Amino acid sequence: MTRIDSISILLVLVTLAGAAPATAQVNTESGPFRLTLEGYANITAGGSDTERVDGPSADAVREDVALRALGRLKLGDGPDLGLRLVIESSPEDRLDLAEASILLSGSNGRLELGQRQGLPDVLTGYAPNNFAFTGAEFGPASGPSLDPAGGLQHAFAPPALASQLNEIGSLGAFASLAGDRSAKFVYVSPKRAGFLGGFSYSPDADDPRFGGLTQAGLVRERYRDSNILRIGGSVTYAQPRRLNSAARADLRSLNLGATLILDDDLMLGLSATWDGASGIERLPGGAHSDAYGVTASINYNRGHWTAGGYVQWANAEGDVQAVGNDQLAAAEAGISYRATQKLRVYGAWYHFAFENEGGNTHSDRSSGDVLLFGVRATL
Repeated sequence: MTRIDSISILLVLVTLAGAAPATAQVNTESGPFRLTLEGYANITAGGSDTERVDGPSADAVREDVALRALGRLKLGDGPDLGLRLVIESSPEDRLDLAEASILLSGSNGRLELGQRQGLPDVLTGYAPNNFAFTGAEFGPASGPSLDPAGGLQHAFAPPALASQLNEIGSLGAFASLAGDRSAKFVYVSPKRAGFLGGFSYSPDADDPRFGGLTQAGLVRERYRDSNILRIGGSVTYAQPRRLNSAARADLRSLNLGATLILDDDLMLGLSATWDGASGIERLPGGAHSDAYGVTASINYNRGHWTAGGYVQWANAEGDVQAVGNDQLAAAEAGISYRATQKLRVYGAWYHFAFENEGGNTHSDRSSGDVLLFGVRATL
């Protein structure tokens, strides 16, 4: 990280942390127009100890910064017309217009069109994600996170290994391609009788292997006193790109899960993903093993403190020309302290054991630990 980067991040943190405690949003209204701003700066230091070294090590410190803006105009008695923009900066993309969309929202739900994530879906970044059932609430609430498939825990592993862990790490957490950010149409229904549905379609997914991408989800929430039970799932269907269609099967991914919140303090989550042998190359004599995974999580809040963790196991076909499957067994534990509503300090330990194509040789087996410590500041 350069000196200029360090100074810029320090100024952001000082500015955000020095402000009076408030929510993570800044709202401005003028007549029928309303503007909502959200911003965060996640500064995370980490280090990994792995048995296998794949090229250069990752940076010891990374910064992830974003500003989200949602402008809404009230159209008489009709729905709100909105414009949503997300600008992000990370070690991978120093300054990027990550999402941009227009939307209509009202009593019949929300329609959105533009470059953005589909399902799981959140509008501006900090609302509970209704289509995700496991998480790590002690970590950053947006940006690369410590959630299963959140990416932050793998960011400090050697890059080649991190890429493999990210690929298989989504199994058990979401339906495949849940994090896709491409031009798409999104509809999220209003919540009725505890049910909430969502749908998105993209003609051209970000993943270079696939073109048309359809995602859908349905959940139901039930309340009793301060206890909440949420059950449901999401599905993904993706078509191979035309150049690859003869050699790759359509992707069909299903995720089911449940979240139980007790007394607003204890959150238990269970999630499972099943892709079967879909979405992989179809080569003569190639291996066509099923892909699946399961994740269980626990989080506990007490005052300014949050502690929790998760365990995950996943299996998938890697190289169809090689015998054996990729397998991941992982566990994470962490804790955070909220100094104010704008400033949080977090730390976590992540352990993984990864077998590449069945781990037939020593070089195909990787295990290790990642320790992380970070600070999150918000507007």
